[in-house]
Amino acid sequence: MTKAGSTEGNGKDKAKGKEKVKAKGKEKDKVKAKAKAKSKEMEIKAQDVKEEASIHFDCEFTTPVRMLFRQKRETLGLAYSSLAQIFVVNWSTVRKWEIGRTRYCNIRLRPIIEDYLNGKLDDLLIHCQREKLSRQSMPRNLTPKVANVLEKIENTYRLCINYPDLCEQLRKSLDELSVVMLKKLLDIHKK
Repeated sequence: MTKAGSTEGNGKDKAKGKEKVKAKGKEKDKVKAKAKAKSKEMEIKAQDVKEEASIHFDCEFTTPVRMLFRQKRETLGLAYSSLAQIFVVNWSTVRKWEIGRTRYCNIRLRPIIEDYLNGKLDDLLIHCQREKLSRQSMPRNLTPKVANVLEKIENTYRLCINYPDLCEQLRKSLDELSVVMLKKLLDIHKK
């Protein structure tokens, strides 16, 4: 191949590379636009829920309260786990309140659940949901296999959360593994 031919090939490769970068940029913009649209949609829905009449909550999940509780959660686009974090309970407790398996809550939760039902926590919940969406829309340079492993680790930790010894064991194992891998990486770069 002549020198001119190889230069021409490199020019085409550079042009293709620039096109790929532009395409990735457009894809990122689309993801950001979707997240922004979803966020705006949640604000509008939250405003609709806020306009409902104020209710008094007496720690009993009656059928109307359960229906409002669920409607509000779904309207705001919240998972059981998101509400569970706010109320400092297990996600399954939130689910049981909604489906009626647990009819009453602890008295300490009455004020915060009443605030939730009356829309006083909407801004906080929307902000938290927005943050979650923005973290999800951030592109990660992970292969599907790595993402799968990280998801397994997260799920394992969540299952172990009520067993402090197992949580600590998992944390230590992961810490030791990362130290070993970093040492190997340093050894490779030293050579």
